[in-house]
Amino acid sequence: MITTTPSLAARWLMPRLPVLAKAHPSIELSIVTEPSVKDLAAQGADLALRMGSGPWPDGICEPLMDELLYPVATRSYWKSIGERTPVRALAKARLLHDRDPDSGWDRWFDVYPAKNIDLRVGPRFTSSDLVLQAAAQGLGVALARGSLAEMDVSRGLLFRPFNDAHVQIANAYWLVRRRDDAAGRPALLAVVEWLKSGAAKSAI
Repeated sequence: MITTTPSLAARWLMPRLPVLAKAHPSIELSIVTEPSVKDLAAQGADLALRMGSGPWPDGICEPLMDELLYPVATRSYWKSIGERTPVRALAKARLLHDRDPDSGWDRWFDVYPAKNIDLRVGPRFTSSDLVLQAAAQGLGVALARGSLAEMDVSRGLLFRPFNDAHVQIANAYWLVRRRDDAAGRPALLAVVEWLKSGAAKSAI
């Protein structure tokens, strides 16, 4: 059993499940989503995928992967702004906000300063999944977590108006195992290796 956030489960974990099923058809995986951190043992979970900096005292923690933040929008919304210069267009755009403090627009503007940006303005969403859905509906520009937006970008549903520009967050995701299962069962170790392989290949 793996516990994680709804956004990470839907946008990163689920698309990778066919690889696990093909490699280990005998492993039956259960995924439990929780918006907040809960004790692994109390949930009966074997593993957790967590976002943030930790540490978490209920398990053995190790960094899983970094993250890249970058603006995304639909091409039609971006074109509707009527500005050819990306920085000017962003100043005119409706910014969509993720309530996750690690994904706030202030992180972007700390690295890429812009004038006349009021971060108090714009709708706010309680999950990374919702803010990306809002961007895909043409409601504005989201500051995306690359690992969660990668499929929408690769399919052309969203695009990156600033090309390869990004802000990197080191150790943004963590793999947490129960302390009472430190040695690990074969199935558990196989899932851990699969997760690490997926993280290494993740196109963020």
